[in-house]
Amino acid sequence: MKSKIITDPFEKVMNFRDMGGYQTEDGRSIKKGVFYRSGDLSKMTANDKAVFETLGIRTIFDYRDHGEAKVKPDPVFANVVNIRIPAKGNVGFEMPTVTLKDIDNREFLQKINGDIFTEMYSQMAFNNPSYQKLMEIVQEPDQLGLLHHCAAGKDRTGVGGALILLALGIPRDTILVDYLLTNDYMKPMRDAMIPILSKHLNEQEMQQFGDIMGAKESYLQAVFQAIDQNYGDTDRYLEDEFGLDFSKRQRLQHYYLE
Repeated sequence: MKSKIITDPFEKVMNFRDMGGYQTEDGRSIKKGVFYRSGDLSKMTANDKAVFETLGIRTIFDYRDHGEAKVKPDPVFANVVNIRIPAKGNVGFEMPTVTLKDIDNREFLQKINGDIFTEMYSQMAFNNPSYQKLMEIVQEPDQLGLLHHCAAGKDRTGVGGALILLALGIPRDTILVDYLLTNDYMKPMRDAMIPILSKHLNEQEMQQFGDIMGAKESYLQAVFQAIDQNYGDTDRYLEDEFGLDFSKRQRLQHYYLE
């Protein structure tokens, strides 16, 4: 597997990266400039928008809920299609928008813990209209490059990214590496928030803050375990959930691997 270098081409887009470069077991690699992932796009500067327009992105796919998108709408670009289909499902809480105002809230923190996030992950991967549409788009080269995102680019985007990589034949351990990179990209923001929050949140609340802000291996492993429990293997899962039979996956790999 080729290593990833932490780079950030944007001033106000968090957790952005090209998903290219990851290798299949037979040594082929995902092409660069096809699949991108990130967090919130609403604070893009003029320079950020200029950089965006050099990337060849034709589709922005937003996993956020209606309330999130209303408060922080995605930018609109010429010749770029904006699609938003909420991916979270019915988990009984609104997703935080990754600001101190939202996270520094005891009532919110009391609702959230690692077990809830683990359950959310395992549910999101099944019968989900958002990911079903995502996988339709992935099969249409004319609609790519694709930038898919949520608020932090961690949870909903993490599952969506895992599904794209599974469809392209990337091993699960490599998919975990990509998922966990979020911790490196978000470390500066997380480190800046901890001393502020720790002044008036107790130890349990700080642990819950970590559950919200961290990409944990156990979260994505819950997706893989649920796939195996419900379908037996990845191939059957991709075919039954998304119609990606062997021939369609071969076509995807022809398009997007080199």
